[in-house]
Amino acid sequence: MVEFRRFKRELGEVHNYFNLIMFNKNSYSVVNREERFFCFLFAHALLSSRAVRVGFAELAKSKCDIALHPDNLEVYVEVAALRDYWYDLGKPDEYLKDTHNLRRVVLEKILEIRDVPLASLDQHELFWTTPKREKLWSPSHWGIEELKNAGLEKLKQVRWAFNAKPDILLVSPKTMLVIEAKLESGEGRKDETGYKQYDILPLIVELWEKLIPEFQKRKMVQAKLERQASGSNTVTWSDIIEIINASDIDPFTRNAMAQLNRYYTKKEIPIQNRVHNQ
Repeated sequence: MVEFRRFKRELGEVHNYFNLIMFNKNSYSVVNREERFFCFLFAHALLSSRAVRVGFAELAKSKCDIALHPDNLEVYVEVAALRDYWYDLGKPDEYLKDTHNLRRVVLEKILEIRDVPLASLDQHELFWTTPKREKLWSPSHWGIEELKNAGLEKLKQVRWAFNAKPDILLVSPKTMLVIEAKLESGEGRKDETGYKQYDILPLIVELWEKLIPEFQKRKMVQAKLERQASGSNTVTWSDIIEIINASDIDPFTRNAMAQLNRYYTKKEIPIQNRVHNQ
């Protein structure tokens, strides 16, 4: 009996120990720190609530000098427009002469933009999927080392631009706002290759403007969404949270964004129990 009591006590001590090292009991909405999640919530709020669209349009006009139409607004996240439009030229897994010709026109325009001789396309294997040189690679597949060895380092930024995905794109009839969001992480960099995320953004916009007819119809502005304002064309997460908190958005979105505000600005915003406006 004594041995049994001692065993029971020791078992209880083990149980208490493991309880002590468990994670806390907060819901995931309280501890989530994922940048993409909050970008998704912001996009959802824009699509779901006119009050959020109106509030953000006023903010964008004030901070970024751009007029967004709250009743005619397209919302995109993780925007790979260059790759998407390249794919739209034709199926990438088969060879068609018409598709090939369209791809070549696009690549020649890119080389012109980067001040690279057009003859380079036929001089270097790195642009072609096979030694027969029947199919052209998308710039997203160009090799950085191959470009360097060929003396075409001007084109490595194009490769990065094709692989980049700006966080949010808002499209109105006459304007477009390209938003790069940062929460915990800073600017993406790779010192060994010279990659700097913010240096690529202007090239992305330039390629969009010069290669995509649909985008040429609109004034395009770049902006940053950050924890603290760091210059012109910058909005903060606190700006977004205040707009969402005052809207008719669903309680989950409003409460999740309020938690973000508590963690990153140390400022409490009262959570209101409003019913989502269907």
